[in-house]
Amino acid sequence: MKNKPTFQKRSGKELEDLELKVLAPYAMLSRGAHSTRQFDEQEHDYRTSFQRDRDRIIHSRAFRRLKHKRQVFLTTSSDHYRTRITHTLEVSQLSRTLARVLGLNEDLVEAIALGHDLGHTPFGHLGEVVLDEIMSGKRIFEKQTHQNFGGFKHNYQSLRVVDFLERKYCFAGLNLSAPVREGILKHTRLKRGRFDFPDFCYTGLHFELDAATTLEGQVVAICDEIAQRTHDLEDGIRAGLVELQKVQELQIVQRVEENLEITSLATEDPGLYQGLLVKGLINFLIDDVIECTLKNISKFYQQKGRLSHFDEELFHFSHKMNPLQKELNKFIYKEIINFSRVQWSDELGRKLLYRLFESYYYDPSLLPDYLPNKYSQQKEDQSKKPSPEVLQEDSYYFRTICDYIAGMTDQYAIREAKRLGRLKKFEINDLNLELALGEYEKIGQAK
Repeated sequence: MKNKPTFQKRSGKELEDLELKVLAPYAMLSRGAHSTRQFDEQEHDYRTSFQRDRDRIIHSRAFRRLKHKRQVFLTTSSDHYRTRITHTLEVSQLSRTLARVLGLNEDLVEAIALGHDLGHTPFGHLGEVVLDEIMSGKRIFEKQTHQNFGGFKHNYQSLRVVDFLERKYCFAGLNLSAPVREGILKHTRLKRGRFDFPDFCYTGLHFELDAATTLEGQVVAICDEIAQRTHDLEDGIRAGLVELQKVQELQIVQRVEENLEITSLATEDPGLYQGLLVKGLINFLIDDVIECTLKNISKFYQQKGRLSHFDEELFHFSHKMNPLQKELNKFIYKEIINFSRVQWSDELGRKLLYRLFESYYYDPSLLPDYLPNKYSQQKEDQSKKPSPEVLQEDSYYFRTICDYIAGMTDQYAIREAKRLGRLKKFEINDLNLELALGEYEKIGQAK
């Protein structure tokens, strides 16, 4: 007689026990992660720590804003180009696939992937460059004497968002567990010594190491690269920035064409060819990472006798694949990222963001009152607002402006520039900035 089915909920403890049975011995377990939060909280009844972290990220305001932030192409220029949120979802999908086949903790991987770009700026990487120029003193304002206020990099800002800027609970930030925080910070290079962010909590980050000490964190880092390589190529082809004949000259593309037997489709059915090519590239890169990583994990265990605290990077491309993916990356930057029409929009965005920062710098009253630490925390008389002259030399005030601009969407930044009356200063070819940013691609195609 068959056993009767049971109908009951699984507790968080039971889910933790299940991880012990189904995950690989080198996976990061949820058990114990709760104790790594910065603020004490009661554990959830039926969610593990990493599930809870993932959910908090999804419900954050910073996550919702990603839908209106540019990846490579402006969010107003097409319905089909990637935005920061679709990039994030693709990284999450690739990371979960890789985690599942390797027996890693999918909840941890998903939390890191969904949170890794929360600190990204409006107008893509261009915004990151502008804010870093200002915060590191490469560009200074009139009357400014102090020049270096710590610089800016989006992975540090992502950690700042989840640790400090999000305000939904009775504590600052989202109070995520250390493995998620470390994975978010280390999804790209740290460049230690180059950046100095206030309110930065080093606990649990293993800051002395470049790569995440969990394999889950390392999964997200390499899947971020794979997602960027493949979707930037697809969007560039869709935008007409590069011809298929040029793409077919790449060695990695020729390998995929050979594997899938799709070479003739480039002329017979270009649309189908593009879809199959991107699919093939993703599989080709992921397959290589799986094979290479398993060898690296085995070698790590043989040398160090443990399957935890991975103090070296184990997720990377094989020696055969690395030059192929590097050639692809170089091609994307030359033919797509640095294309004249994209560069034109970058220059417009650069001027807009610089002028926004300048406006807030000279007139603190333009900033919304709800901003945390709008004024220096170190002033003696908390009842009086410091003068603009005092604030203009205050590092925390600079960081407050930086936080505000970094959190903006593309469209909000444009609206804010319009509200402050700064658009008239950016007329190019008799077009104001708002029109130029929204229509640059059509104009570029007509030239």
